[in-house]
Amino acid sequence: MHRLLLAVSCGFALWAQTAPDVQTLVEKTYPKSTRLKEIRMPEIVRELRIADGSRVADVGCGSGELSVILAQVVGATGKVYCEDIGDDKQWGIPAARVTFKKHKVRNGEVIRGQPNDPRLPASPLDAVMIVNAYHEMPQYQAMLQHIREGLKPGGRLVIMDNRPNRTASRPRDKQTNNHVLSVDLAASEIEAAGFRIVRRDDAFLDDPDSEGAHWLIAAERP
Repeated sequence: MHRLLLAVSCGFALWAQTAPDVQTLVEKTYPKSTRLKEIRMPEIVRELRIADGSRVADVGCGSGELSVILAQVVGATGKVYCEDIGDDKQWGIPAARVTFKKHKVRNGEVIRGQPNDPRLPASPLDAVMIVNAYHEMPQYQAMLQHIREGLKPGGRLVIMDNRPNRTASRPRDKQTNNHVLSVDLAASEIEAAGFRIVRRDDAFLDDPDSEGAHWLIAAERP
């Protein structure tokens, strides 16, 4: 057991030394976006455990802005899959394709998923990220199952989403109609899908002035 802990510790230390400066990537790529600068992307990347050569999916990627950052983290030998189901020209698949073209992403692919299946590639992934999109997935059981199947053993699932304030005790559909979801509900759903939660931060992003808050859960496929 001590050897295993030492190996894990050494592996994390090596990753920390070789990982790119993610915040610098964000600020350089999106110098005018306060929202993206404040999203704490370095911590999300750290929880994803991705580095040069990794294969990662951004499920519910929207316009693909965060996928561009992931593409820079995994480098030319890695691969990023930007998945969404929407056709909105500002936030859907067309926007993601424009974003990839604008930032000259050559190690990425835009995927059209389905409401119950992100249609991830056949080869196992190192990690899957879902940012502010999990609450938009009414068929979350099927989505989580497909994501679990798409990850390699030990692969990471990292979800960040909107935390309810006064509606946390309401039924799930009432919460998601307001674009929020209780972290307790999400945690139980993730564990029921066969994941092991390794980190839970109920106040990952907290802005008292706007009363906006986001939680983060990092989980592993056993």
